[in-house]
Amino acid sequence: MASGVKLYFQTEHGVTLSNDAITMVPLEGEGKVEDRVIQLYSKLVENSAWLEAVSSADVILWATHSQGTPVSIMLLQKLLERGHIHILRQSVCLLAMAGISHGPFPSLKGSLIVKYFEADAARELFEFMDSNSPISLKFRQSLSYVLKSGLKVVLTGSMQDQVVPLYSAIITSVDHPNILRSIYIDGHIYSKDDFLINLILFALRLRNTGLPDYDLLTHLSEVLAGSLYALEGGHSTIYEELEVYMTAVRYTFETAPFGKYIRAFPSSKNQTPPARPTPPSSSRKTSDSTQLVSAITEIEAKLEPFLAKQQQNPFYLPWSMHGICSDPLILADEVLKDDLRKLLTLFEQWNPTSTRLRELKFRLDPIRTIKLS
Repeated sequence: MASGVKLYFQTEHGVTLSNDAITMVPLEGEGKVEDRVIQLYSKLVENSAWLEAVSSADVILWATHSQGTPVSIMLLQKLLERGHIHILRQSVCLLAMAGISHGPFPSLKGSLIVKYFEADAARELFEFMDSNSPISLKFRQSLSYVLKSGLKVVLTGSMQDQVVPLYSAIITSVDHPNILRSIYIDGHIYSKDDFLINLILFALRLRNTGLPDYDLLTHLSEVLAGSLYALEGGHSTIYEELEVYMTAVRYTFETAPFGKYIRAFPSSKNQTPPARPTPPSSSRKTSDSTQLVSAITEIEAKLEPFLAKQQQNPFYLPWSMHGICSDPLILADEVLKDDLRKLLTLFEQWNPTSTRLRELKFRLDPIRTIKLS
């Protein structure tokens, strides 16, 4: 994260940050989620230099991975409640990489790795598959608290994750204007004209605009599962990519109150679609940003119930696409509508080679009947 901050200020503002401008606080611990929260809180408050750095910082950029996501969010709530972080004078952004917020892939529950090597801590992660489990309820309450407090949250999933489904990494059951969702794609599989990649990016764009994806990302997650035996890509390479951190840095400094961009969500089906981010006039920038931050700190997170399934119903995918292609808010946005036209064209050109992707194309075949005016 520190490298990302330095690179951002150097490339965007021509400013070279000295090493003492950034204080790194590496919190590490093992065990079940609540045990780790207690451990890490103790480590932080017992280190006076770290605690002073956190309390006095102008900006806090917090990076976490996998099980660290629920741990970090519950820890952040504790720090906010106890006055160690002061949201009215500090800006805080959490980057959660491959977070296990809705649990691992359900198919891993009987894995020998889970049964014999990771023990209680790993088994607990499957409790996150049910939003009504005791640990999920505590996690979701903490997430709601930190979002309402005004923290920015970047949720980044990995396209070839072997452990965490995309729907889990991006927490599909939660909505709030402070959440930004993104995906890490290994360079060797990326193609700008690949239908599946464009479909995922389009669905993420919908969620980031405050519009529904009709559970498309949830139903695509199963297809994206990487191999546990692969030596490249997936769950443990996402945190090695500098651009993943740069996304959180840009989100922190290029949206209000620092930056010129304002994110706005439609609050009802009767609203017109949200405008693209545009800079306010210079005379209004400071006051508008302050008002926006105050307003966002009052917004409650929208939490939907979630229960992971061993296998998704394959017939839902075309209905998800039908819902997207008939949504009046999506169709009223010319940019999104152009994206849809591009997707329909790419689908016709898509010739997947793997059995799993050929089956996906077969399931999506009904979208050929969709006509956009």
